[in-house]
Amino acid sequence: MKYLKKFLVLFLPMIVLIGCADLDLQPTDMISEEAVKKDPKLVEAFLTKIYANAVFEPNEVGGIKHQDRLTDAVAGGEYTLMAPWQNGIKASTFVPTASGGHSMLTRWHYGNIRSCNEIIEILNEASFDAQTVKEQIAEAKFLRAWMYFDMAKRYGGVPLELEPKQVDDPVEELMIPRSTLKDTYDQIISDLDAGIADLPPSALSGKASSMAARALKSRVALYAARIAKYHPQSSNGLTSIPAGSAQAYYQMAHATASAVIDSGRHPLYKGGANLVDNFSELFYKDVAEHIFVEEYNLALGKTHTWSGYAMPDGFKAGWGSNMHMYLASDARFEHVDGSPGNKHHSKFNNKTWFDIEEVIYTKDPRYLATLFTPEEVFQGREVWFHNTTVGNAATGVKGRAGNVAPQRAPVRNRNRGGRLVQKRIDPAIEFPPFGTDETPYIVLRTGEMYLNGAEAAFELNLPNRAKELINTLRARAGMPAKTTLTLDLIKNERFVELYAENHRYWDLKTWKDAEKELHFTLKQGSKWTRRASDGMYKASKWKWNFSQNTVFTEKMYWSPFGTGRISQNPNLVENPGY
Repeated sequence: MKYLKKFLVLFLPMIVLIGCADLDLQPTDMISEEAVKKDPKLVEAFLTKIYANAVFEPNEVGGIKHQDRLTDAVAGGEYTLMAPWQNGIKASTFVPTASGGHSMLTRWHYGNIRSCNEIIEILNEASFDAQTVKEQIAEAKFLRAWMYFDMAKRYGGVPLELEPKQVDDPVEELMIPRSTLKDTYDQIISDLDAGIADLPPSALSGKASSMAARALKSRVALYAARIAKYHPQSSNGLTSIPAGSAQAYYQMAHATASAVIDSGRHPLYKGGANLVDNFSELFYKDVAEHIFVEEYNLALGKTHTWSGYAMPDGFKAGWGSNMHMYLASDARFEHVDGSPGNKHHSKFNNKTWFDIEEVIYTKDPRYLATLFTPEEVFQGREVWFHNTTVGNAATGVKGRAGNVAPQRAPVRNRNRGGRLVQKRIDPAIEFPPFGTDETPYIVLRTGEMYLNGAEAAFELNLPNRAKELINTLRARAGMPAKTTLTLDLIKNERFVELYAENHRYWDLKTWKDAEKELHFTLKQGSKWTRRASDGMYKASKWKWNFSQNTVFTEKMYWSPFGTGRISQNPNLVENPGY
């Protein structure tokens, strides 16, 4: 009889099966396959283990915790970190070789995919309620789709293992060759179609639903369409999708995004009258816009450290002040009247004095919700960023919350980019102990569906539909409607809405924009000086990348498998350039 290894369950009690008589003791670290076939709770527990190992939050890999999860955004040029030794910085400057990519940007999910295949095989012979069986098979396929997608966007076509293998199977069955990228994407979509058909439309927070399957299918199809349209054709199809497939994938992306939106189950969160608070609350409150999240729970021992790294100096209990926005990212957020986000950057010459109310506090509410900015009132007091004060701060004009300004801001706030990432921080939690965060990580939300649908509609030559979707999203933030759209405007809206949510790096790669946007581009921060007599500011631009440059060359659109994995499976064909 086959046995499944015992696993630690995060959301259910640990399960141990023991026989009734001394001579009939079952192993206490095993659960029989026959028992699983008869008990949906055992299947649920096994699925929970797969969720726990699926890596929904980027870089949250076993044994790799804390600031390393920031790698995707740093590699994508959205912001940078406090110190050059941090893995996000190292990964963004690392040039992959035949040995492999940087460990923070690689994934190899086959152990967990095997678990999906195993439970699907068992469920096909299960004897309990047929509807429950269908739902649990669909849930396993959703998880399998997620993990194959997580690898496909890194490597291109990958080996598709859809049935559990045994160690004593013939070698030719174990050494699975790579499938084409199109076949890989189509298998992912097939698994998601099973989720759409058989999962319930609503589920417990942290579990897949049919809406989650639709939302993920929209993202998957959009990536496939971009690759088909913008990437060159490869001779073997391992790193390309036939150009003729682009339209069908765009249609699929638009249709599935529209299905989520039109269902009304996950409406855009609009909250109250304060537009800044509305967007901020989306990331720390439990709201209907969340389609699929990764849950955390301190009592169950699963937490993260986002606020510990993000909280600004003066509010932190640990590391803090770690994610600093580049000036180029600041430029992408328009002002509330729709004027360009960089219209005041010419004043950053270390000579011109200006009012931060005009320069900072007239920007897109999403900007003010996403970032800590100079003199922002947070938890009843100002967040200070100025590098120095002209005049005596103690006798000068007070800050925006009415407090006396320090002569210089706390050191960790003023020694980098002049702004800090705030998104996902619950302002009700003061001085959070390091590593105790419970705020969910949003994997899929409706805001992304409006962006997916708009881009797909634009590419399908449906400009009015694209404008409708973009302008609905902008209206939620109180931003003026766009009367005309270009692909660049859609890309910028995606940047603004999804900033620091780990989309940018993959957007640049699938659009084939990464070389242009990332390779050796100028990285600047801003330093602020405050004038005590009237509270005015001046700013300077300064080159800031720890004397290191982000590298992105042609071969880096696809990561190498590396010599280690190829030695384990000689049927793997390495990607070009390695």
